[in-house]
This record gives sequence, structure tokens and C-alpha cells, in this order.
Amino acid sequence: MLSYSLSCSAIDFPKRMSEYKPVACDMHSLYELAVMQRTAALVRWRQDDSVREERLLPLDVETRNREEFLIAETPGHETVRIRLDRILDFRPER
Repeated sequence: MLSYSLSCSAIDFPKRMSEYKPVACDMHSLYELAVMQRTAALVRWRQDDSVREERLLPLDVETRNREEFLIAETPGHETVRIRLDRILDFRPER
């Protein structure tokens, strides 16, 4: 089981990392469950200056430089890497 800490010192972060806002634990669990169950989801997220929405297959949740990302695959087999705090909506298919 993956675990992570929501608390950290601002001193520990380089300037660009201070913009990252950890997501709520229940949302993080939802992303991890979709990965484990290989459940596709309709995902809407901020990308640069626009909003993108696509059906994705979540593959992994990873942490890099104290930021968390959803790694997912599009229907066209493109791999996307979305920072978790940029996800606006995540609707797993049932």
C-alpha cells in the first residue's frame, strides 16, 4: 500500500514546487483504486491555459519532486502524466 505525507515545510520546496497543493486523501484513494482495478475514467484537467477532458485508463500514481501525478493511457494509446492538483473531475466507469 502506498502512503504519503500531506505536511511539509515550505523551506523544503524549491520555488516552483510550492505551487503544488496536495489532494484530499479520499481523492488519492480513488485514483489508486482505479489503477488497481484497471477502471477507465472520464477525466477533466487543467493543461497549460486550457481544460482537457478525455476517457483515460489510469496506470499508476507516482510522486516526483514532492508532486503527485496520475499516469494514464488515452484510447489512442498515448501516455499522459497529469499532476493530481490539476484534475478538475474524475469519474470512474462502473
